[in-house]
Amino acid sequence: MNDTTTPTPDFHFFAASVVTWASTNDERDLRALLRLMDKEGYAYNLFLVPVPHTENYDINYYQPQVEGTQHLGFFEKRGKR
Repeated sequence: MNDTTTPTPDFHFFAASVVTWASTNDERDLRALLRLMDKEGYAYNLFLVPVPHTENYDINYYQPQVEGTQHLGFFEKRGKR
């Protein structure tokens, strides 16, 4: 059997600034997520969340509340806003 559907990964990336948050999903890969956050011009944190993007979880102080979440870094756009 040749299944052409792509399984949902067991993880996703989550980015949050003081203005917004977004995550990777079926339509938005990591590059698109970073472009989206950079376009806003605000500093943001990036996390690797060890559950599928379809999973429900709490977000406190701009951080996903999922055991095993990894903080990957703090990013800020350099230059003009």
